[in-house]
Amino acid sequence: MAEGLPDVGEFAAAFQDFVAAMAVAARRGESPFAARLREHLGADPLELPSTVAEFAATEHPNLQLALEAVLADAEVVGYSAPQAGYVDVGLSELMAGEGVGGAVRIGPVQYTDVQVGDGRVVQCVSAGLYLARRGGVPVALVFRKSQTPFGGGGLRLEGISPQPEAIPALLGDLRAAMREHNVYRGKVISLHQLQDHTVGVQFHSVRSVEREDVILPDGILERVERQAVGIADQVERLLEGHHHVKRGVLLHGPPGTGKTLSVSYLLGAMPARTTVLLTGRGLGLIEHALRIAHELAPATVVLEDVDLVAAERTTPQGNQGVLFELLNQMEGLDEDADLLFLLTTNRPDIVEPALVARPGRIDLAVELPLPDAAARKRLLRLYAHGVSLDEDTSLSWWSAPTGSAARLSKSSCVKPRSVPRCATASKPPSTTSERSSTSYSTTAPP
Repeated sequence: MAEGLPDVGEFAAAFQDFVAAMAVAARRGESPFAARLREHLGADPLELPSTVAEFAATEHPNLQLALEAVLADAEVVGYSAPQAGYVDVGLSELMAGEGVGGAVRIGPVQYTDVQVGDGRVVQCVSAGLYLARRGGVPVALVFRKSQTPFGGGGLRLEGISPQPEAIPALLGDLRAAMREHNVYRGKVISLHQLQDHTVGVQFHSVRSVEREDVILPDGILERVERQAVGIADQVERLLEGHHHVKRGVLLHGPPGTGKTLSVSYLLGAMPARTTVLLTGRGLGLIEHALRIAHELAPATVVLEDVDLVAAERTTPQGNQGVLFELLNQMEGLDEDADLLFLLTTNRPDIVEPALVARPGRIDLAVELPLPDAAARKRLLRLYAHGVSLDEDTSLSWWSAPTGSAARLSKSSCVKPRSVPRCATASKPPSTTSERSSTSYSTTAPP
């Protein structure tokens, strides 16, 4: 080291002490948020305890409607902060006027439009400070929608009041209002895990299916109706007799035999129920979906192609993580809750025995076989409505008890352009005729 220069270690220690002394001596003016809170609450906000409540991101429209109902006269103050969606901005940061990402300033209220089906949109606050009075008591709530850098996120409310019991009571009222104004009640929805690991909700419309359009062997539809619709109609009497009303129905059979059509009919026969569909990427969200269903009971949970997640755990197809989640959730739900599980599969031979063998999970398993000759005639008449049929070349061929015709299901004549080909061909139609299946159509994602 050159002669006359200070020791590096001594200089670093002195500089560190200097920075610490400056931090202690630093004086900043009170942030605009602290001034507003002090004026509104009539007390020093730094001396008041805070209460935090967290909600799933899917509850955003419900929480927004609850805030509007419970705090109708509230003033909402917006704020802006660098990376506000990814860093924590709560009461402490607002009162300090600074967060991890930088300065927190008063700004416009931020909103997010959420579609909730039937063309309806709820404009939801993404970040804001609510200032309100309840029964003459001042309350303040900081609301924000957060998202972590690695995906996922949720909703967070943080409240303070000079009366400690005011915030817990307010949160209780908000939760009650969320149940009352829940946008999912009575709707058909599905959950999907998006690429950023957040959960999205889609609203669906289910095609109207008349009872006479469900062509099954005698007695099968009646058994399913008794277990699904019949119990729903007699819930109060059953509960009075100490019977459980949570139930499960498994429909199994070859593709195209009417499983999805039967489900669509049952959903239409119970229009007041909330329905949660679990398919595709939503199969990993069983806990979340059942929580919504339980909250909105009476509800129906539809799990199509259950063999994809509930294959016997010893088979290569078995997805044990999702399977155990399904078993645990079905087992843990309240027996008195009016929850109906409608499951379908083409492979009953590989479905986990624990799923179908224990009451309270699956109470009724029904096979939907390939249609017999009489059913095939009824199906052809149904789907060839308005088309002139040649009895000799059409109905007689479709009623054949053996051969390729016997292996065809109703889906072979679902599409309108397939029907004339079946009805007017001079020879039996090919077994490669176009097929279609009943599906649930999406109306609007949130």
